[in-house]
Amino acid sequence: MSSPISEEAARLHQDAFFVDLHCDLLLTTVLTGWQWERQHKPNPLPGAPLMGHVDIPRLRAGGVNGLGLGIVTLPFMGPKAIETQVDLFEKRLEAHATDLGLAHNAADMVALKRSGRIACFLGLEGVHSLRGDWSSLGSLAKRGLLYTGLVHFTRNRAASPMVGWGANPEAPLTPLGRSLVETLHENHILVDVAHLNRAGLFEVCETTPNPVICSHTACNAVHTSPRGLDPDAIRAIADTGGVVGVIFVSFFIGPGGIEQVVRHLEHIRNIAGIEACAIGTDWEGFALYPEALNSAEKLPMLTQALLDAGWSTSDIKKAYGENFLRVVQAVRGS
Repeated sequence: MSSPISEEAARLHQDAFFVDLHCDLLLTTVLTGWQWERQHKPNPLPGAPLMGHVDIPRLRAGGVNGLGLGIVTLPFMGPKAIETQVDLFEKRLEAHATDLGLAHNAADMVALKRSGRIACFLGLEGVHSLRGDWSSLGSLAKRGLLYTGLVHFTRNRAASPMVGWGANPEAPLTPLGRSLVETLHENHILVDVAHLNRAGLFEVCETTPNPVICSHTACNAVHTSPRGLDPDAIRAIADTGGVVGVIFVSFFIGPGGIEQVVRHLEHIRNIAGIEACAIGTDWEGFALYPEALNSAEKLPMLTQALLDAGWSTSDIKKAYGENFLRVVQAVRGS
């Protein structure tokens, strides 16, 4: 169990720029019509399964300053499914303009925090719905697409996943996959290697001119899982100047609750440096979560747990958001 929130932890959490690299709130909204403005009670079921972890009041109470909203589509869906979710994103931003704002770059994120709003951006979780046509990525970037993952849980025309249909750890990127990475660089969109197979991850990291992110993952050296990265993969991402977002899903981080999240962050820090640490909760992601991290307003408990583990103020601030802001600045500029 985490300690009660101290004044030091509360001040630090308020001062830090906290970015959640990956949250599936759009998926919850598509499926249930989730009301962002309503303060919902935390999911009461053990492990808080499936959804019910996030809304605007709880994000504010949890000190979230930046929120990456995943675009999730099924393999049989076409580009229209992406457009539908981007439309939904824009409508929600307009409806909640006093609380949320669109962030194209790091400067936008900082300015939105200063104005008291949460900086929102999009992350495409797999390019299968684009069907090998990357021409829409530039326009999507203008509408808030900040990062793109090459795959989700199915093989597509670009690459193979780390787990799921068509998983193959040794399959390289396809020629279309290499052209996708080039297109992402040309449009200043971050490349996300979450869900990407091992060979594809290393190929991206070895050939990229930009920092690479893994928006939501775990460390196999701490707890082995089908979604975890080994130390060499973490170092490869760090060598690009990128970041690794630690996921909150219990199945991927292993038993141990909030302290287990700390262990994954410490592993990244120990093998790749504090500059590689980030957070990608995967809330609303149809999974199970530790009790202390199953609702957005509980995030200060993580700050307390990191302080209890001996983390410095500087390291916590870097892991919470400063590292990601640096990466966004490097790729998107001002």
